[in-house]
Amino acid sequence: MRFDVFYVLANQGRGRAWSDLLDEVRRRVVLADELGFDGMWLGEHHFDAEGTDQLPNPVLLCADLAARTSRIRLGMAAVTLPLWHPIRLAEDLAMLDHFSGGRVDVAFSRGILAGEIVNLNPDADRADEARSRAIFDEHLAMVRAAWTEDPFSWQSERYQIPRPKMKWPAKAYESYHDSDGYLAGLAVLPQPVQSPTPPLYAVSQGLEGFRSAARQGLGIITSHSTPRRAQKLGAAYAEVAAQHGGPPSYMPGPCVLVRDTCVAATDAEAREMMEEQVAVRFNLIKRVRGLGEWLEEDEDPSDPAFESMKPFDLMMDRDYLLVGSPDTVAERMIRMHRDYGIEHWSLALGRVSDDQLETTLRLLADEVLPAVRKAAAELKDAS
Repeated sequence: MRFDVFYVLANQGRGRAWSDLLDEVRRRVVLADELGFDGMWLGEHHFDAEGTDQLPNPVLLCADLAARTSRIRLGMAAVTLPLWHPIRLAEDLAMLDHFSGGRVDVAFSRGILAGEIVNLNPDADRADEARSRAIFDEHLAMVRAAWTEDPFSWQSERYQIPRPKMKWPAKAYESYHDSDGYLAGLAVLPQPVQSPTPPLYAVSQGLEGFRSAARQGLGIITSHSTPRRAQKLGAAYAEVAAQHGGPPSYMPGPCVLVRDTCVAATDAEAREMMEEQVAVRFNLIKRVRGLGEWLEEDEDPSDPAFESMKPFDLMMDRDYLLVGSPDTVAERMIRMHRDYGIEHWSLALGRVSDDQLETTLRLLADEVLPAVRKAAAELKDAS
């Protein structure tokens, strides 16, 4: 059983200085490290005038956090892979793995919002599904090759590395030249501490994304699936992974499940802290992806009953929220582990004050997670 925390650099209304957001996430990750959480995750977003998550470079921020922590794993969910030059990304992530002493986890995605994608790489526009996936697949293969092949070379329609008919004057490069004296490959340095690569994941909400991750030997992270739907997607993932050597060793259970989390002394207190922001996120995803993103597959998004429900109630009913007292949250997590096999949690902490967030972290560490671990061990023994 693994318990991670997930942070966003939220700045609704853009009323806060970005330096305040930075100091806040530093304090919170250091506290999570001290309290014994297994990992933390940050996302990548660009041009965020709305203030949902103002973090354009999680790799750079994780480098800062690596120097401030000692044991917590540093995760990025997700790095928008088509927006990076794959060799520069391989270099940066390998350096981060060294800075952290081998504590890096990396999840990749194709991006969500068109405005983020096309203004940095128009070719990666998800409106052209085939081309978007092709770019993602090629960048992933290049990052892996850069970490594991020496000399590294790549020839395709998009990339020619090294460039044709190039020479390198340094003696150390003699072994990287072909018989005509031209470069046949390059040394991509450093390679990661974790061999052959850090744990790699994909972020996806749909069936094809789960299957693609399984074919590519990636773990899988999801946030917009109910536990029942995540279990079904995880079964499809496992079926495909079995045809390709099995899932990675770091992938227990059907998927890594992201859930909005807030723990307080009482259910009512936790709801009061989270209800407004849950509605904001609910409506954002509804606007971008449609109401069906939050429902079961057999439910009709046009059913007026859903429109009449408060977002908090709908999200709680579908097990999207770990919000309440320690007992309430522990009971929900134990049930989701028992009924759906969830083994790896990414707990997305609410946009609350430092004092409120510290309370959540301490109640999780002191009361909730020990209870979940104990129950999981008893279920395992009983089976």
